[in-house]
Amino acid sequence: MLYIGLMSGTSLDGIDAALVNIDDKGMPSLVASHYLPYDKSLQARIFNLSQSDYVQLEDLISLDKELGHLYANCCLALLEKQNLIASDIEAIGNHGQTIRHRPRPNAFSLQIGDANIIAELTGITTIADFRRRDIAAGGEGAPLVPAFHQAVFQNSASQRQVLNLGGIANITVLSPDPTHTFGFDLGPANALSNEWVTKHWQLDFDKNGDIARTGTIQTELVDKWLALEYFSKQPPKSTGRELFNLAHFERISPEINEANKADVLASFIELTAISIAKGVKEWGYNNGELYLCGGGAHNGYLVDRIQYHLPALKLGRTDDLGIPADMVEACAFAWLAYRTMAKLPGNLANATGAIGPRVLGSIFPA
Repeated sequence: MLYIGLMSGTSLDGIDAALVNIDDKGMPSLVASHYLPYDKSLQARIFNLSQSDYVQLEDLISLDKELGHLYANCCLALLEKQNLIASDIEAIGNHGQTIRHRPRPNAFSLQIGDANIIAELTGITTIADFRRRDIAAGGEGAPLVPAFHQAVFQNSASQRQVLNLGGIANITVLSPDPTHTFGFDLGPANALSNEWVTKHWQLDFDKNGDIARTGTIQTELVDKWLALEYFSKQPPKSTGRELFNLAHFERISPEINEANKADVLASFIELTAISIAKGVKEWGYNNGELYLCGGGAHNGYLVDRIQYHLPALKLGRTDDLGIPADMVEACAFAWLAYRTMAKLPGNLANATGAIGPRVLGSIFPA
């Protein structure tokens, strides 16, 4: 059975589409992929909407529709590349673009990208709005990918963890017993560093961490940031760019705008590396395997700093386990669509804090 998974994350770079085959045991394998980048104007509108205290309703609705068209076009491009038609696909699983996420208490999460439009333009049943059923069951609606990591990457012969380095970093601590697997958001991965690089070098990101590598880590800054309450909270927990955004960090540490720009960038990377190490040391495995995915897996300097702080762990990429680092989350939402259509739970209560497993998502028939 073929499913399509769509992911557009907090890095706001574009849409990842994964064509995934689900076998008769419910195990997924990646068949093909497609990437549709956001243009600069769209990136700015999404970011501004997600960070604004007051949102114009017309702006939200307009962007919801526009993203629906983009998601549909991304799926159609993938089908064309593979010489497939709508009837070849069981369903599309669309994460949507997160506009606002709040953890407990009073959790809520909003992802946009009109699934009605996706179903209409592709002729394929579409599942969306995956987070809110988990929230209704007392969870935070995030992270959702640990259930997928458990299904695909678990290995009873080793202590294995999966670290996603998107805009936000999240980790899954795998267990041979699925009821003991858990995951949580660690803090920022690429969110702060990408914003800083865009502001001062007019680049989307620091390729391989080459600019950050020229800077000197400012330990006083890093220590100041690590004092944020989020880093001391116990899992299950989730976060987003509502907390980890550059404007907030400029308010709590205005001295960064007078400091050497490469030094600040190196310090943002160090914050990510230390917060990951802190989370692993307190709640994960200090030995074994740590497999990386997400855009940050390509940042050599970030990977070096993670390895420095976690020397006993063997680092690799999920490519070594059969799924490219950039496609793990898109594959996850293809698998979650399959779970929804099969009326099987898609959340992992140990990761989200929900009171139990739930079938996730809303179905928009073709």
